[in-house]
Amino acid sequence: MMESPGFGVLLGRLLAHRRAGPATVARAAGVSASELDAVLAGGHASALLLRRLAPALGLHTADLFVIAGHDVPADLAPARGTRPWHVGHVMQSAMRLFGKRFDRLHEFIRSLPALLPAEPLPPPTRSPAGPGALVMGLLANRNIRPHIAQLLYFVGDGPYVSDSTIYRVVHGDSALTARYVTAFAAVLGFPAGDLAALTGVGPPVDTARLYPRRAELAAVAWDARRLNSEQLSQVQQLAFDLARVGARK
Repeated sequence: MMESPGFGVLLGRLLAHRRAGPATVARAAGVSASELDAVLAGGHASALLLRRLAPALGLHTADLFVIAGHDVPADLAPARGTRPWHVGHVMQSAMRLFGKRFDRLHEFIRSLPALLPAEPLPPPTRSPAGPGALVMGLLANRNIRPHIAQLLYFVGDGPYVSDSTIYRVVHGDSALTARYVTAFAAVLGFPAGDLAALTGVGPPVDTARLYPRRAELAAVAWDARRLNSEQLSQVQQLAFDLARVGARK
């Protein structure tokens, strides 16, 4: 099994890629430079530090918890147990919409309240340590299951493979290549260079044919991540209706 580098290593890679000095980042986060230096040296990152550090890094706070290897707190956690739907389905449906119809679907998603279960569900099963596990965690943090080969292909120019192959990649049974990293970054709404730095796999493929509205699509995914199965079903129905209206014109 591949040993997973600690959070300090991952954070150091990210700062090096961005050419950001730790002292500058600490100042932006409102934490002491010595506290951040201790984390970079392999020390424990507290939940409070992660919450302060995420905005300074321009990351979703929940994503930074995933990157740090911490369980995502209940107030930041995505919905789970939403079968048969997950947010990957919503992204695929949104891609079939254009212009105002795409925007209308996103507005509807934003209008829905988060109705998480009163009792927290257990965290998703963790895959073996390694770069694929990090990608798996970031997908799960958006309630996206890994069976998304078509989504990776059309959004991020990922390899033309089966869902089972993507499952093996994120579980460490197949290699995570630079092309996969580029595609996953497009789906997740991450700068490809950042994800390459965090996974240690790169550089990104700069010739990839990326979906033009990938940033908006990633925003749709983020805003849908806390919806329950009934709400996701409503979103899917609206997407179907909007696509049908568009096909008639």
